[in-house]
Amino acid sequence: MEPRRPRKARGASARSTPRPQPQPPPRTRASAQLWLFPDAPGLQGALLRRAEATRQLCCSRGRLAVLQRGGTGVEVHQLPARSDGAGKHKYLKLGKKMKIHSLDQGAEHMLVLSSDGKAFEYSYSKEPARFQSILQEKDIIHVACGDYHSLALSKGGELFAWGQNLYGQLGIGMISPSALTPQAVQSLTGVPLVQISAGEAHSMALSMSGNMYSWGKNDCGQLGLGHTKNTDSPSLVDIPDNQKVEFLACGGAHTALLTQDGLMFTFGAGKYGQLGHNSTKNELRPCLVTELLGNRVTQIACGRWHTLAYVSDLGKAFSFGLGEEGQLGNGRKCTQLIPLPMKSPSNEELQFESHHSGKELIMIAGGNQSILLWVNKENSYVNLRRKILTLNERTVKRWIDDVGNKQWKNTKREIREIFSSAACLTGSFLVERGTGETVSTDVDLQMARETFMKLTEQEWISSVVTECLKDNLLGTLLYHSPHQEALLVFLLLPECPVMHESKNWLNLVIPFAQAVCNLNDKSSRVLKKYWASLDASSLNTLVQMLKTAIVSELPYVIIQSSCNIKTLLEMMKEVHEVNKSICHLPEDIFNINELCDVLNFLEEGRLPFWALSKVFGDHPYLFMFTHFPFVCNLQCKIKLLQVDSSIKMWRTEEKVYRRRMMEGKIESPRLILRIRRSHLVEDALHQLGQVEDADLSKTLVVEFIKEIRPENGGVTAEFFHCIFEEMTQPEYGMFIYPEEGSCMWFPVNQPKFQNRYFLFGTLCGLSLFNFNIANLPFPLALYKKLLDQKPSLEDLKELSPFWGKSLQEIINDETDDIKELDMYFFITWDQNDVHLIPDGISIPVDQTNKKDYVAKCVDYIFNTSIKAVYEEFHKGFYRVFDQERIKCFRPEELMTAVIGSTNYDWEHFEKNSHYEQGYYISHPTIQMFWKAFHKFTLDEKKKFLLFLTGRDRLHVRGIQNRGIIFRCPANFSEKDYPRSLTCHSILYLPAYSTMERMEEALHIAINSHRGFVSPEILLP
Repeated sequence: MEPRRPRKARGASARSTPRPQPQPPPRTRASAQLWLFPDAPGLQGALLRRAEATRQLCCSRGRLAVLQRGGTGVEVHQLPARSDGAGKHKYLKLGKKMKIHSLDQGAEHMLVLSSDGKAFEYSYSKEPARFQSILQEKDIIHVACGDYHSLALSKGGELFAWGQNLYGQLGIGMISPSALTPQAVQSLTGVPLVQISAGEAHSMALSMSGNMYSWGKNDCGQLGLGHTKNTDSPSLVDIPDNQKVEFLACGGAHTALLTQDGLMFTFGAGKYGQLGHNSTKNELRPCLVTELLGNRVTQIACGRWHTLAYVSDLGKAFSFGLGEEGQLGNGRKCTQLIPLPMKSPSNEELQFESHHSGKELIMIAGGNQSILLWVNKENSYVNLRRKILTLNERTVKRWIDDVGNKQWKNTKREIREIFSSAACLTGSFLVERGTGETVSTDVDLQMARETFMKLTEQEWISSVVTECLKDNLLGTLLYHSPHQEALLVFLLLPECPVMHESKNWLNLVIPFAQAVCNLNDKSSRVLKKYWASLDASSLNTLVQMLKTAIVSELPYVIIQSSCNIKTLLEMMKEVHEVNKSICHLPEDIFNINELCDVLNFLEEGRLPFWALSKVFGDHPYLFMFTHFPFVCNLQCKIKLLQVDSSIKMWRTEEKVYRRRMMEGKIESPRLILRIRRSHLVEDALHQLGQVEDADLSKTLVVEFIKEIRPENGGVTAEFFHCIFEEMTQPEYGMFIYPEEGSCMWFPVNQPKFQNRYFLFGTLCGLSLFNFNIANLPFPLALYKKLLDQKPSLEDLKELSPFWGKSLQEIINDETDDIKELDMYFFITWDQNDVHLIPDGISIPVDQTNKKDYVAKCVDYIFNTSIKAVYEEFHKGFYRVFDQERIKCFRPEELMTAVIGSTNYDWEHFEKNSHYEQGYYISHPTIQMFWKAFHKFTLDEKKKFLLFLTGRDRLHVRGIQNRGIIFRCPANFSEKDYPRSLTCHSILYLPAYSTMERMEEALHIAINSHRGFVSPEILLP
């Protein structure tokens, strides 16, 4: 879980793990050896005597800092040193009982890090000269110095920078030429860093994943970005062949890096050959040091204008670059363009055996100085750096076991630090990758899920984690990081169980969703790419987290404004779009079925009108779900449409009453159609043609002349059933039926009757608006067109199976025989001969154009041929509805909403029935009724539905009560026949005493009555 981290070297060096080697004969070495280049025997002798106790040597321009193991101060020597070793040196003491862990130097300052993680700064040019504490509230694990700027990495993964910022070397933007106090490098927030380094005026950082970031001065290409523009925020450096970087080092204006496979790359200033490419030109991107190719480099270090490399397999240290002061250790004082072995002052080639000697070479470079230190591997020099906090199995077990013991406070502090840091969490679950290897997701989500589950099973840990996420971590997600690694925490958090607890939706999930929605375009694309790489389980975990939060907030949507839920829906929309492209999860996974409960609450009139006005006023909070249709199942979408219709009806009624009071205007609050049964279509179309669009929002009431005036819509369902039945008959002439038993379609343009299609569209819209369903035998293609979607060949197969099958065979035919079919870009449709293209009758169909031919056939039938009449229908339909409300449906859903369902569930129909006025479920008459009903054929049952409800089909389950309300009026006798009140599905059933009478009465009722109340009968 915690990848091995390389070690830092600006004035230090890096060592990678060497490959196993054969056992050579052991060589005898002194206990410790040390070489200085340029040579200074006096200083060398002084340092050699304390070599085994040396913790760190750090070179900069003109100074060498020496830190002893367990030391409380730093010894500073002037460079270049005198050959006799004479000269003053300073001893800088940190403070009483404060041991120094590590240090780094710039041109005029030094940073030291105490053993307890506190950072201090010393300025050589300021008086009084003393250490000043910095970032005391942070636990620092690593410091680095440029010439005039500083970097510090905290245990919690935060990177801070301060000092000069003339070239953007602080990584905080060009907001100021300098920063006197440490500033967080925000764009690396969340990136688990393992190393930081600084050159003269540029900065570098290495992540645990092996990615390298650079920023600052770039006049020589030292940032490795392919250009020479200065950069004021961290940019990812592109490494050839996706190599994983293990260590990096900064020179004055050049950079060197070491990969996991022991390859060395350099870039930046090459004036003195410090890049090792046998050239003095600058390199703008990482370039392989080919002279060392074939050898595994295990350590690198950079001076100001020179570079060192160590190949442990060969036991040789190599140097290249500026050598005018003898810093290359080659016995000369000249520039060297390629890596050559270093030599001792006596001009012997230095040879080291580190594999079996128990010793290791430490290379230090800085300024114009090079130092080689040959010490025991157990020397503390080898383990200079500490790591950011991460989770592993041992840590988890210790946390769980520490309850109540002395370590409990420390454990809680560790939990707070890790769960307050995106970098620490990400670093805990990184997936190891080899050189050139790519992984779909850089974090192990299965391990994260198991770890979080194990931890949060402990109630006290769950409480601490929740507090940390709420108060610390989620606040840091509100940034626009351009880096992929910074976004990995967005994959990890949904795996934590506390994010799924309904009580945490406001404090945890809302901030999380806000952070996702606030990402810039580049970061958003990266995150979506990560989502697309998730397996179905992890993607579903993310969806369920959002659904739980939305369901938890639903009750508040009814009574108050809530932008929070929209934020959740916006994020869900992005996840849904990703899922559409990869098809990992079924569509219904995104449905929020609980939304129907809210709609039922509204539909049942449990809120007064003023409250409904608040919910559906100028800010229709609930209707925002229509913009996120993927969360609504079909039942929910229909209910949303019905609630919308109810609100419009109520508003229109309120306006009518207001006009009555204010203007004394006599106006009906309802849209009343008075129809003669003998002239049903003629009367209906004439009256609808006179109606203003605004009146279509009124509740529709249909009266059949010379019949009793109905209440609450009365025979509206019957009206729609009858008028659609008549107008869709082939004899009526409005629609064509391409084949016997097929769906109906619009005829080729009939300009004389276009207004009739407009009114037919209005009737279809009114039917849906007034909660009605009707048998309209259109194909799915109509509903696609209503939703601005293009019909396809599959739709033509539904409309005309013959045509559809024929065109499909043409598509499937891959032989040259297609020419023998003698087909041309010319068809006959609805008794019209049509050229699909100009002079189409002379252009044959062949393999090269057959797809175009099929596409033009489909387009002509569904679009071109009916353009005028369909546009009239479309306008009429949307006289009634806001098009945005309809667009939440998929074509097949809109079709079901308009025509209802023929998926009859008669058992459910019986189960949903209610009994009143003396009837109960075990009443003998009721028992006889159901026995007789279940004997009916399907056609007879549909007739009964028509008698009961005015239509022969059912609403989608859950939309309306799919059952019968039985009543037994006291004035009914066995001589009477059943009657119905269609608007409420009420059956007035006499208390028949015999099965024979029951069956006789039911058959007469369903075959002789339309289901409306006859005028001469008044029901109690």
